[in-house]
Amino acid sequence: MDRETCLSFDRQDPLASVRDEFVLPEGVIYLDGNSLGALPRQTLPRMTNVIGEEWGSGLIRSWNVAHWIEAPTRIGDKIARLIGAKGGEVIVADSTSVNIFKLLAQALRVQPERHFILTEASNFPTDLYVAQGLIELLGGNHALRVVERAEIERSLDGSVAVLMLTHVDYASGEIHDMRRLTAVAQKFGALVLWDLSHSAGAVPIDLNAAQV
Repeated sequence: MDRETCLSFDRQDPLASVRDEFVLPEGVIYLDGNSLGALPRQTLPRMTNVIGEEWGSGLIRSWNVAHWIEAPTRIGDKIARLIGAKGGEVIVADSTSVNIFKLLAQALRVQPERHFILTEASNFPTDLYVAQGLIELLGGNHALRVVERAEIERSLDGSVAVLMLTHVDYASGEIHDMRRLTAVAQKFGALVLWDLSHSAGAVPIDLNAAQV
């Protein structure tokens, strides 16, 4: 592939105009949106209104008048359309790491006879740190089983409480077969926790079809 071919793709890009909706320095091609997205141009005026009017003038009334209290479900419904979930099935809460911690803790709690969290060596590092920290907090009665990608399916058994994976590999871009791995894990009675940080809005996802 040469430069002219790439330029021809750019000229045919139906989303090319979307670039103008973000604040980006001239000449910058930004590919690190999974870590920190580019600033949308509508964010500054929106934040000015939220801080200056809704918070500054509305004060505590804005929980109801500005509908702050509904924001987790209202925004969650918008995200649901990107990941193949129904309205009312997604909420916005805490950070990715905090949510992973809470979900792993609950997965281990509801299956006390199972003691392993299964994951892969190339999982996002923070996810691994969270799992390790939780295991230490629980007193060492659980363990993190880390395997290579090719070994995931044959590493599933009745001792695994939860399979924790990132849908799209943050380094290679490789995509897991979500439907297949979810089905295999569920066959062994394990819960499945998918981190969609690198795939939501970037690649097709259908959580309900995959029985997640």
